[in-house]
Amino acid sequence: MKKLLAKFSLSIPYVLFYLLTIFVVGFLSIKYLPFTPSFPYYNDISSYGRSLASLAHFDGIHYLRLVSKGYDDTGSQAFFPIYPLLVRSISFGVMDPLIIAVVLNIIFLLVSLYVVGLDLKINKFKRFLLLFLSFPASFFLIAVYTESFFILLVVLFFHFTHKQNYLLSAIIAGIASGTRLVGSFLAVSLLIELVRNRQTLLRSSFLLFISISGLLGYMYFLFTRFGDPLMFIHVQSLFGASRSDGEIILLPQVIYRYLRMLVTVNPVSILYFRVIWELLTFIISLIALYVYRHKMSLSALIFCLCAILLPTLSGTLSSFPRYLLVCVPLFVALGENLKPRHFWPILVIQYGILIVALALFVQGIFIA
Repeated sequence: MKKLLAKFSLSIPYVLFYLLTIFVVGFLSIKYLPFTPSFPYYNDISSYGRSLASLAHFDGIHYLRLVSKGYDDTGSQAFFPIYPLLVRSISFGVMDPLIIAVVLNIIFLLVSLYVVGLDLKINKFKRFLLLFLSFPASFFLIAVYTESFFILLVVLFFHFTHKQNYLLSAIIAGIASGTRLVGSFLAVSLLIELVRNRQTLLRSSFLLFISISGLLGYMYFLFTRFGDPLMFIHVQSLFGASRSDGEIILLPQVIYRYLRMLVTVNPVSILYFRVIWELLTFIISLIALYVYRHKMSLSALIFCLCAILLPTLSGTLSSFPRYLLVCVPLFVALGENLKPRHFWPILVIQYGILIVALALFVQGIFIA
C-alpha cells in the first residue's frame, strides 16, 4: 500500500509542472500574441474570457453545445455521446459545464496515471510520466475534449484484462465505444484475451456484445433520430481538413497527399508546420510500435495499431498527434525501453513542440 501511495504522490509534482507549463504558456500567448479564432460558435464561450475559453477551442465548443443543446446542430453527430452526457449529469444543469469538464479531466488524468503506475516500477513510472506529459499534444488532456476520460477507460481496460476480470473489462470497453469510435477496437483486444485464455463461445459472445454496446446504442439513436446509423462518419466532411465522409482512403493515398503538400505548401506557414508534425508523428509512431512490439501484450499492440491506422481511413492525418495520446501502452513501452541517450533529447524536443503547439492553439489556430 505504501508503494502504491508513493506512486500516486510521485505523479503530483509532474502533473503540477505540466499544469504550470500550460498556464504560463497560455498566459504569455494571450498577452503577447494575436488572437485569430478560426472556428465556429466562439461567441458561445467568449463570455468566459480568453484564459478559460481557450480550453474549449475547436471541438471543445461542440462538446459544450452537446451538453446544453444535445444533437441539434448538423455535424454534432460526429461526437459520441458518453462524455457530454457525463459532464451534463455532473453539472446538474446548474454548475458551469466548462469548469466541470476541466476539473473532471484533471481528475481523470490523475487517476489514469495512478492506474498506469500500478504495474510499473517507480523509475519506469517516472520515465513514463515525463514522456507522456511532455508529448506535444498533451495539453488536450485538460481541455474540453474526451482525451483524459477515454485514456482512463483504456488504462482501466488493460488493467482489468491483465487481472482476467473480463466482465468489467467488457463494460469499460462498452463505455469507451460510446465515447469514441476507436473505443470499439478494445473489443478486438478483448477477443484476443478471451481466445488466449480459452473462454467459452457463449461467454465470449456475450462479453463482446457488451464491449461494443456503446457504439451500437449510439448507432441505434442516430438511426431512430436521423435515419442514418453511420451519421457520425457521414458528417466528417463538414469539418474540412480533406476528411472523407464515408469513402475509405487507403494509406498510400494519404501519404502521397502529405508528400505532395511538402512541396506545394508555403514552408513558412502554419499549415506546413502541421503537415510536418502530423506526418512525422505518424511515421515515428509506426516505427516505434514495430520496434517495441515485443514489449507489449498482443492485445495492447493491436489496439495501438488500430488507433494509429483508424484516422488515416478518413483520408488525412489531421489531428493525428492528439489521437496518438490514447496509445498509452506504446508510451509505457517507450518509457521502459528507450536508452538515456535517446530518451532525454526526445523529451527536450517534445517539450519545445508542446510549447509552440499550445501557443498556437490558444491563439485560435487549428493544431489538432
